[in-house]
Amino acid sequence: ELGHANRQIDIFKIDCEWCEWTTYKQWLDAGNLRQILVETHNAPLPHASDFFFSLHDAGYVIFSKEANFPNGGGGVEFAFLKLDPSFFVND
Repeated sequence: ELGHANRQIDIFKIDCEWCEWTTYKQWLDAGNLRQILVETHNAPLPHASDFFFSLHDAGYVIFSKEANFPNGGGGVEFAFLKLDPSFFVND
């Protein structure tokens, strides 16, 4: 519908008020996101652990993290960058 099929998306930004914990697998399944910018809301376990481990396992690293203090401190904005798998290989 939007013309994103089979195209690299350089920056994907989402702030969906708690849906990050249940929709992130759909983002990863797309397989075409270079950077993910997301505001997380609190950190409910086990959802938060699964979220961060899944992003790591998909090759993403955190390059920015900022607390959202105006939001009462419960929100944190993260920026993830997808790296080439060869970056993680130890020789």
